[in-house]
Parts: sequence; structure tokens; C-alpha cells
Amino acid sequence: MAGLKVRCVSIKPYLDEKLDGNLVEGAYEGEMISLTMNKVYDVVEQDDEYYRIVDDTDEDYLYPKSMFEVI
Repeated sequence: MAGLKVRCVSIKPYLDEKLDGNLVEGAYEGEMISLTMNKVYDVVEQDDEYYRIVDDTDEDYLYPKSMFEVI
């Protein structure tokens, strides 16, 4: 995953994708306090649905890809 960088575009961890492709806030109402909006993060690894990134706590965690855009 060397070199993949993503920008945080949502601190809402669970977004639902509508049929037209738009993302809307899901059932979870909280916010991630370990991420900063518009901050660029390095991806440690990824699978089909998640990125593993080192967040603002300096620990690596899995986050839904819908929370980020690739830059």
C-alpha cells in the first residue's frame, strides 16, 4: 500500500449509499473524534470495504472507505 493517501471527507462512520450513488448519513449518529476533516492520511492496508490508517491517536484502525477520498 506504499504511497496511497486518502483525505477524510466525513467523520460520520456509517454512511449508506443510495441507489443513485449518493452517500447519506446512516443509522449511527456519532462522530469519529480520532479523525480530522480534510486531513490527509496514509493507508497502511485496504480490503474491499475498509482502509487501515494511522489516525490522530497514532494507532492504526479500520475505517469505511466511504469516509475518505483517494488523492
